[in-house]
Order: sequence, then C-alpha cells, then structure tokens
Amino acid sequence: MNLPTSLEPRIDPNNRIAFLLDWELTLKCNLNCSYCEVGTYGGHDNSIQHPAVEDCLQTIDFMFQYVDIYMAAKPRGIRYVILNVYGGESLHHPKIVEILSALHDRYRPYQDRWHLTITTTTNAVVPSQKLKQIIPFIDEFTVSYHTESTPKQKQQVKSNLLTISASDRRLKCVVLMHSNPEHFEDAKNMIHWLNQNNIKHLPRQLDHAPDLDFNYNQQQVIWFEKLYKKSLNDAVVKNNKVDLADTGRACCGGRELCADRDLKKSQKFVYNKFPGWYCSVNEFFVYIKQVTGEIFVNKDCKMNFDGAVGPIGNLNNIESVLAQARDPNKPIIQCIKNRCVCGLCAPKAKDLDTYKSIMEKYEIPNNHLL
Repeated sequence: MNLPTSLEPRIDPNNRIAFLLDWELTLKCNLNCSYCEVGTYGGHDNSIQHPAVEDCLQTIDFMFQYVDIYMAAKPRGIRYVILNVYGGESLHHPKIVEILSALHDRYRPYQDRWHLTITTTTNAVVPSQKLKQIIPFIDEFTVSYHTESTPKQKQQVKSNLLTISASDRRLKCVVLMHSNPEHFEDAKNMIHWLNQNNIKHLPRQLDHAPDLDFNYNQQQVIWFEKLYKKSLNDAVVKNNKVDLADTGRACCGGRELCADRDLKKSQKFVYNKFPGWYCSVNEFFVYIKQVTGEIFVNKDCKMNFDGAVGPIGNLNNIESVLAQARDPNKPIIQCIKNRCVCGLCAPKAKDLDTYKSIMEKYEIPNNHLL
C-alpha cells in the first residue's frame, strides 16, 4: 500500500473549500439512534436543557468576530463561510426561528467582507408547519436519513424533503449506511427514492466508537467499492466483517481529494491516518459546543495549538480566543490522532515545508492576521 505524504481538496468551483462554523446549538434530539453516543460529549443527551436564547445570541456575535479574523488573511476569492447549525437536533430547539432570524441580523456588518451560507444538519423529523417557518432562514439543508427511525418518522422525512426541494433551497440528503442487513437495504431503498425525486444525496459509512460493532459484511463492502470506484482490499477484517472506518474515509461534504499534490488525479475514498502530520484544520473549521461553552478547532479531531486534544478556549473568555486567532506566530497544528474524520478535507502534509507550500494558495502573501 503506497501511503500519501500530503492531502488537499480537488479544485472544484461547484464545491469550493470554505470555512466551516460548526455550532452545536443543543444536545436534545427527537431520535435515539444506537450509533449516536449519549452524553455531554456524545451525539445527543436529552437530560440537558436547551441553551437559553440570550446565551445563543452572544455566541453568534463571537463566531462572527472569530471568523472575520481568519477571512482577513485569505484571498477574496475564498472568503466563504458556512455556518452549520446542528445538535442533537437543532430544529428541535423551541426558539429556533428566533435564533435563525438573529443570525441574519447580526451578519449584516460583515456582509461586504465575506459571504455567509447558513446551513443546518437535521434529521428532518420536524412538524411541517414549523419547517415552513424555518425554511426562509436557511440557505442549505443537509438532511440525515436514519434507518433506525420509525415508519411514521421516515414518511415525515420524505414529505419534508419534498417540501424543501420545492422551496428553492439547496438540499442534500446524507444516507447513513447501517451495517444491519435490513437497515442497509432500507438505506438503499431510500437512495432509490431520492434518485426518483432528483434529490442530491450522499451515502456515508458509519463512524462508530471502538466498542460498537457497525462493521460491514463482504457484500456491503462490494457495494462501497462500486460507490467509490476503489478496491478496499486493505480493509481491516474483524469477526468476518470489514472495519471501513479503520481503512479510509470519504469527505463528509462529498469533496474529491488529491494526494501528493497531484491535482489532476482525485479520489473520494482516501487513507485517513495522519499522526505527526501538519494540518490546517484551524484555518477552515471552528466548533462551538453551546452546552459547555467549549470552543474547539473541529468537532471530531479537537486538536489544539498545544499539540494535544482539547478546546482552544471557552465562551466565558472569548477575548483570549480572539487574541490567539490574531497571533501570526501561533503554532501549526500537528496531529496526534489515530484516525481523521471531520477535517479530512483540510489541507495537510507529512513534511512542514510541503505543508507551507500547499497553504500559499489559501493565504494573502506577507499578510498577518489583524
């Protein structure tokens, strides 16, 4: 197996690399999927109350100040920000319409400096009337389809997908490919339905915790091979099943990636282990965990500037976080993780000089953060 020494997104005008503001607004959720861990640092926790609106409004102000610093250091052609409002289930927040309205109002001072796209990652298990109130405030919906939901919930999701599709909003459905044979077939049937209704979609393998078994059988691996047009012979076999998450990964956003600076050759499923590599994850991501106030560079890797896994600050002390962002001499993040998940598309390299050379296209020459 020939391992890459650098990785970066393919140049694609229809799927440009942007700065992703991940805002975990709430941990409450109206589903309880077995592959979604429960707890403060899991995917949902219904024992934790929805955050107060006033706290959310203060977070919006901080997020826009923070990203404005990074946008000042980028060429104007790539000053694009995507704010992903999610949870838990963000649309489950009782004040979600008020919060989304405030996002639009508080973005106005920055609208001439960088472009904002407001998106939400949602399971779309939302009453139809509430969805109609939400749609005007969202530019793009990423709907996750969960095969463990009830037949009634699945029908509601399909109905809401059709409503969003007819609303002139960008829409993508991420179909989570559950390894249970019945669920896997359900997911394939959903893909067929999405094709019939001309709804953009992205099948995605499950990223599971080490103590959970969501590995795939051989037939399912063959299905993924056809999807990615790539042999998965190097996949790790455990109990006669294949652990794709331990072998490689596709970008969450569906971007094609290029290895070893070969921008003419791209692939969707790539090697995903980069310990010791230099990574630009902080240049393209920030993750706000509203219920704890913690600020991370990314929702999955959580690397910080001290070479450890942990937050870069807290909403209780935003001035120090903003000062750190302005510092032109802050360290380059060097990965210590065993596996890359979200953040895979951030340009990265094994060698520091290669990393710096790759990053030249994403920075204004001789510019320092203000």
